[in-house]
Amino acid sequence: MKKQIAVSLLLMMLASWAFSQQASTLFQSKYHMLDSSELYTPLIKSKAFTPTAPPPAPVRSVAEWEPTEAVLVAYPGSFGIPYSLIAEMSQDCKVITIVESSSQQTSVTNSYNSNGVNIANCLFYIGPLESYWIRDFGPWFIVNGNNKVAIVDFPYNRSNRPNDDNIPVLMASYLNVPLYGMDVTHTGGNYMSDGLGAAASTTLVLDENSSLTQSDIDTLVKNFLGITNYHITADPLGEYIMHIDCWGKFLDVDKILIAQVPVSNSQYSAYEAVATYWQNEISSYGNNYQVYRVYEDNGQPYTNSFILNNKVLIPFASGSTSQNNAAKAVYQQAMPGYEVIGFSQLSSAPWEATDAMHCRVHEVADRNMLYISHYPLLGEKPLLSQYLITATITSLSNSTIIADSVWFRYKVNNGSWQQVSMNHTTGNTWQGYISQVSAGDTIRYYIHASDQYPKSVTHPLIGAPDPHKFWIAEGANISTTVSEKEKTLVFPNPANKELFVVLRHQPEAKGFVKISNNLGNTVRQINLSDYPNQFIKLDVSGLDAGSYFVSVQTDEKVTTSKIIIMH
Repeated sequence: MKKQIAVSLLLMMLASWAFSQQASTLFQSKYHMLDSSELYTPLIKSKAFTPTAPPPAPVRSVAEWEPTEAVLVAYPGSFGIPYSLIAEMSQDCKVITIVESSSQQTSVTNSYNSNGVNIANCLFYIGPLESYWIRDFGPWFIVNGNNKVAIVDFPYNRSNRPNDDNIPVLMASYLNVPLYGMDVTHTGGNYMSDGLGAAASTTLVLDENSSLTQSDIDTLVKNFLGITNYHITADPLGEYIMHIDCWGKFLDVDKILIAQVPVSNSQYSAYEAVATYWQNEISSYGNNYQVYRVYEDNGQPYTNSFILNNKVLIPFASGSTSQNNAAKAVYQQAMPGYEVIGFSQLSSAPWEATDAMHCRVHEVADRNMLYISHYPLLGEKPLLSQYLITATITSLSNSTIIADSVWFRYKVNNGSWQQVSMNHTTGNTWQGYISQVSAGDTIRYYIHASDQYPKSVTHPLIGAPDPHKFWIAEGANISTTVSEKEKTLVFPNPANKELFVVLRHQPEAKGFVKISNNLGNTVRQINLSDYPNQFIKLDVSGLDAGSYFVSVQTDEKVTTSKIIIMH
């Protein structure tokens, strides 16, 4: 009898241990916490974080889809990602694995060799760790005013992980790049950037920085990250984690992916509200965001994916073949030309609605990238004799730009690609013209450049498979009138130092041009009578970066355009 009781007690203890282990795993995946005690640990503002002066301006936050030279993964005794994913990434770039000891490095190297990882592309960094959520505590990459890739550190929002929190500092030394400390408690899973001054987070960033006003935060992200249009939205997921990568993802400057849940889901209205928000927002290109939806009927974490150069790596849910294929199709539609690959989960670290692939890997911006800055022609345009294509091309390696490599290709409707050389004007600026188009035509184009490093790049980054596109208004005529909506042309959008207003075919128009901020306050106003040539140049260099409204009042009508000013 005593033996039976002892056996029963042993079985109960084993069952309890197994349950606690499973509960602990689920808790960690759901909240990115090592154990339940972290849920109740208050933020520690006195942690070992060193604030610094901001980087030299202008600062630009690097987007995830920009050229990547390496991927960071963390191994605190186990991986949160399958070896198949590491093997795939190692075919594309370097994989830097952070391990805690030389013995771990040996063990991981053996596992890499056994699982098809390209060991020639593997580097190791030995340093202390607490977890594998490298996205959350890893470095944020910027390009500073000296055209150098640099790292921005921040107080990581997990109080009892000093080793994780210190990884950006260690990586700045390892990569030999400048380090800047931004005193905003944050987490990488709740931050995404478009590379042109727009970024997004949930209200978690406000909750965890109660000593700062939203204006304070806006100023800090502007100075340290170059963010001038910071979208802080509600979190539709309704979970403690409140990370934006659990339900949304920038796919390009003007493309965003938002999760979609069934109508029966209690959060359905919240998801639809945030999708509507983005549909009505203006991207850094000056057009409305293209909002793509991926269906997650059972908590599949499809938005928690990773863009690596010309590949999109997405987490596939177990037993959801049709849903996985549908999610893959959404990415293929939104990102033509990219190779979209799905990966199954580890049994020991399953993909969760709040914790998947994006949470467990982190890109390293190419320190020698060749960068093209270009605000594309998009949407409907008036018929002109030619269209100016302007690009700023910067080699972060300080290599010489190869002159005959700078060109753009364009095609009209379904015709063949035509190549046009771009001419160097001043500084890093290059220009060329699209010509010989007619009313009703659709024009697609992309830009190319190379330097002597050697690096080659296109804009958009995927090039010909997904080019920029604009079309000419039907019935337009070069020598007569244009459509009513094109009588006033405001460009460029976004603007930097100068803004131009063109009053088309309105000789001797009377009235004024007014620029107003989001509060309705007039910050610039001029009389049209002072500009008889109807081509108005406005100096906006003294205005703070952000959103503004340009109103043009003439004898005929009033038109208002929303613009973004970036510095």
